[in-house]
Amino acid sequence: MKKTKKTDKINTAKISFFSSVKTKLIVAMVALAGIPLLVSTSVNYFAATKQSTFAAKEQNEWSAWYLQAVLNTIFAEGEAALNTIAASQDTVDYLVNQENADAVKYQMQYINSKINDGNEITLVNTQGQMVLRSDNKDLTDVSSRDYFQGAMKGSTTASSVMVSTSTGVRSICLAVPVFQPNTENVIGVLYRSYDLAQLHDVLVDAGGSCFIVDKNGTIAAASYMEISADDEPIVIADAPFVGSDEESGTFENSAMGELMYTSYVKEPITGYTVCMNVPVNEVLYSARMSAITSNILGLILILVGGFVAFFIAVSFTKPILAVNDSLSALAEGRFKNIDKFTNRKDEFGHIVNYTNTVIEKLSRIVASIMDSSSNVGESSEELSMMADQINATAESVAVAVQQIASGAVQQAEEVQSAAQSTNQITDAVESVQDSTVEMSSLADRMKNASEASSSSLAVLQNTSSDMTLKIEEIAQKISSTQNAVSNINERVEGISGIAAQTNLLSLNASIEAARAGEAGKGFAVVAEEIRKLADDSENLAQEIRVLMDELLAEAEQAVKAAGHVMNGNMEQQKALGEALDTVQGMLQDIDETVHSVTKISGEADICVSSNTVVANAMSSLSAISEENAASSETTGASVEELSATVSTLAESASHLKGIADQLNEEMKFFKIA
Repeated sequence: MKKTKKTDKINTAKISFFSSVKTKLIVAMVALAGIPLLVSTSVNYFAATKQSTFAAKEQNEWSAWYLQAVLNTIFAEGEAALNTIAASQDTVDYLVNQENADAVKYQMQYINSKINDGNEITLVNTQGQMVLRSDNKDLTDVSSRDYFQGAMKGSTTASSVMVSTSTGVRSICLAVPVFQPNTENVIGVLYRSYDLAQLHDVLVDAGGSCFIVDKNGTIAAASYMEISADDEPIVIADAPFVGSDEESGTFENSAMGELMYTSYVKEPITGYTVCMNVPVNEVLYSARMSAITSNILGLILILVGGFVAFFIAVSFTKPILAVNDSLSALAEGRFKNIDKFTNRKDEFGHIVNYTNTVIEKLSRIVASIMDSSSNVGESSEELSMMADQINATAESVAVAVQQIASGAVQQAEEVQSAAQSTNQITDAVESVQDSTVEMSSLADRMKNASEASSSSLAVLQNTSSDMTLKIEEIAQKISSTQNAVSNINERVEGISGIAAQTNLLSLNASIEAARAGEAGKGFAVVAEEIRKLADDSENLAQEIRVLMDELLAEAEQAVKAAGHVMNGNMEQQKALGEALDTVQGMLQDIDETVHSVTKISGEADICVSSNTVVANAMSSLSAISEENAASSETTGASVEELSATVSTLAESASHLKGIADQLNEEMKFFKIA
């Protein structure tokens, strides 16, 4: 029988760092601590940024309004002074009649002394020609200047940024119309110049990053730089406030190479725009510092949480690794208990203790299965030896039965011959009765026949005795067979008990493997194979039991048949003894006939009577011989069937031994200390 060995591949690959439960647990715990902290920090940062931005914009706008108020005070003072001079009758008289020039100039100089900013006042007629200057410098034509043209229209007008051709100074002019008294007719223009360097000083004194832009988008003055007449004009015509009717606002710009919030307010007298800058980085500095502080604190907390998570993860994973090592050893057929963590009171302690319990139970079950499989192998080997012994006995019985059959056939032939001789005697006796003349010769012949009959009967008697001995030997062999069959039945009962116990142990092993989960699947497969082998052992034991019962029944029938043959043979021997005695008497009669022919006639009746007895005895002997032959044939058939049954038993025992060997081979997977 071919044996196969099934092996299961066990995945013993090392768990990678990222696949480790410890790594995942640490990452999860750090994430649980870090993500809310990150979200909180981000929310706080955005909230602080938004709040800082709002506050900075509000503060910047307030600063812009403040600076606008400062400049408006300057320009309002100049406008008021100019309007005072323009409303003076001396000024009107001078423009109309060129009278009172000294009075007008005095007023101009007086105003300049009061303002005391170093700037001058100029009076221009309607043709744009200067007619009077407070500084007594040359009079020029300003008819093309925007401030003159605007003032001639009847409203106060501020010029764009310009550079004086005479002094080379960057400045702006604020012009007011001079009206004909009680009319709206403009008879001249009075303007005052403002040195932009002075406005630069005002912006510097105001503090911060601020600048003034004229109506065309040209920067007039800035606190963060001094602009000379030789510098290229700085134009920011694309700024949101240029050409806009918005009085104030705030926007972002990076014109200075740095992102800034720019708040602007339009000065109502000049129409200039006062701008105040605040760097975005400066606005966000406090929020960023707060965020950095929070991030550093959060990082420290995350690191602390990481260390705590590491120690917790180690505390969680060490029992799991110990259980994993134990189950790995079990998958390799070794039973390894976990010595550590058994005193823990948490779920991991329960897992470790339950794993140790499963390992101990499986160890006991496997040891019991190994013992049972060893016993099955020994019993099957003994059964095979008994089957071989029974087979040898059956062969001996078959040889003896063949000899008996041959003797029975020979006995039947000799009985038939004796019957024929008896018939001849009968014919001879009748012939004697018919003719005493031939008595002598017939007596001789009858003597010869009687001697032959005596010899045949003697041979038949010896053969019958031999047959009796053979039948007794057959009966003894069959009795031995019955005893062997009984012993086999007892062994089969033992095998059935072992198979039942093996099946029960396999069931317990399957239950414990199911409790072990995924790691016990390999052992569950082995337990299932053990259960199948136990079922096969039980089935074979049942088949052997049935065969032994049939063999026992047939042996009993053979014993009965042998008994019948022995009884018939005893009767046959008795009849043969009587026939032999009769033949002996017949021989004596023949001798007497030879010596006294005269008594033949008288004794003929006795011969006929004796011959009738002999004939009856021969008939009985012939029937017994035929029955003996039939019994021999029946016994031979039973012995042949017994031999076939024993051969089947031997094959079953060999198969059972193969199953036991396979079970032992499977059990070698487990290493029990």
